[in-house]
Formats: sequence, structure tokens, C-alpha cells
Amino acid sequence: MISGVEVLIRLIISMLLGGLVGWEREKEEKPAGLRTHILVCLGSTLVMIVSAYGFPGRSPSDPGRIAAQVITGIGFIGAGTIFRAGTTIKGLTTAASIWTVAGIGLAVGAGLYFPAIVTTLLVVVTLAVAAELEIRFLGSHKPVILKCLIEDRPGAIGEIGTLLGNLGVNIKRIELGPPIDENSKKVTLIIDLKLPAKITKDEIISKIIELDSVVTAEWE
Repeated sequence: MISGVEVLIRLIISMLLGGLVGWEREKEEKPAGLRTHILVCLGSTLVMIVSAYGFPGRSPSDPGRIAAQVITGIGFIGAGTIFRAGTTIKGLTTAASIWTVAGIGLAVGAGLYFPAIVTTLLVVVTLAVAAELEIRFLGSHKPVILKCLIEDRPGAIGEIGTLLGNLGVNIKRIELGPPIDENSKKVTLIIDLKLPAKITKDEIISKIIELDSVVTAEWE
């Protein structure tokens, strides 16, 4: 049986590692953020400790049997972060990060600090930079959604379509909403599109917002 100090150390390390991944998800305003990742990591660590050391005087043939159920059970939490928005499925990356954090927690609970720390760093790096690198060098393989508030006047949509076409953007769908209120001449325009490798999301926003007909533009 490990000491109480060792248990405390493992739980603190688990909280820090889970919090690091959760912080990245939180700042991206994902459905599962800081608290969820910390709790998943802490819970996984505790289950691993109980599984390996919670039965003094007995020598379990498979100390990972209880801990293995974490991987199965965590799927229910991950499924809750996945939802569909138009033609886009969102939340898969966050679901994967929750599953990975559960594995990190199990590793910490087993005293495998080095692989747990390395995995955490790799996860954070992947979440922080991989999406931008994918778009910059490979282009977007999945549609992204651009939401604009525009002046309701003839030619406004055509101006936006021409600009996006000149930038090499592939427009998949355009949806025009009603006026934002009875007295307003502004409407919401939602565009599903695929980005080329040569341009970033920020560059597209900066060019679209220069059009006289566009009031605001943001990514969903």
C-alpha cells in the first residue's frame, strides 16, 4: 500500500495535467473545458489507485481490471460533447481529449509520471497548433461556417461570393436569414465553405469586413 503523501502527490499531478488540457479546451470555448477535464483526470487516477492498492492483503491477478472500465465509461461523457451543426459534426476533438485525459489519469494513478507528462504536453501542442497547420498546409478538409451580418441590399451577397471565389474558397452552401428586427435593413448570412491551404481564417475575416455591405463577420 502506498503512503498518503504519495496518494496526494498523484492526485495533485493528475489535477495539474488534466487542467492543462482542459485550459486549452476552455479558452477555445468548447463544451467540455477546465473543470470537466480535471474531474475526469482526477477520477481516473483515483480509480487506478483503488484498483492497484485498495485491497491490502490480497494480490489481484489483474489490478487493471477495475481501471479498464474507465475507458468504457468515459465514452458516455465524450458522446455528450458531440453534436451536429448544419453539415458539420462538432465536438469530436473534445471527446478525444476527454478520453485521452482519462488515460493520463490512469497513468498517474499507476505512478507512470513520465509518460503521463509527455502525453499531456503532446496533447496540448496538438490541440493548439495542429488545426492551424492543417488549414495552412493542407487546406480545410471539412466545411467551416462563416456568419456575417450584412446590409440587405442588391448585390451584397454577390460581392461576398466574388471575394471568396477570388480567394480560392469553395462555397458549399449559403443561407440568408430574415432581418434582425422589423425596422432593420440588416440580415444574417451563413456560409458553409472549405478553405484552401494558402489562406487562413483571420485573413478571410479581414478581407470580408472591408466590404461596405458587411457589418460583422465571425466563425461559428
